[in-house]
Amino acid sequence: MSARLAQTWLDVQRLPTDARLADFPDKTLRQIGESLSHWTLTPNGPEGYRKTEVTRGGVDIRELSSTTMMSSRVAGLYFIGEAVDVTGWLGGYDFQWAWAASKAAAELVQA
Repeated sequence: MSARLAQTWLDVQRLPTDARLADFPDKTLRQIGESLSHWTLTPNGPEGYRKTEVTRGGVDIRELSSTTMMSSRVAGLYFIGEAVDVTGWLGGYDFQWAWAASKAAAELVQA
């Protein structure tokens, strides 16, 4: 959990930010756990394409067929989109790559 999200949750729960969990009684710890388990986050809306970015990580592209996106380790297992470690410039390059990879895998499966 990010520090900012943790701080917000502590503020909503009205818990002191300098307290240690070990110092709370069991009843309070159970209440904290229950509250955290049922805490709902409601996004206030998307940031839109102007803020769209990518993350790194996923299946190494070198372990996939470049024409089918099938795993070289497990026959019949395909990876596309954000499951694959591909990072492009902002501006739709990642979208284009994800769509092209999806098309390649789908055409093979339909054949």
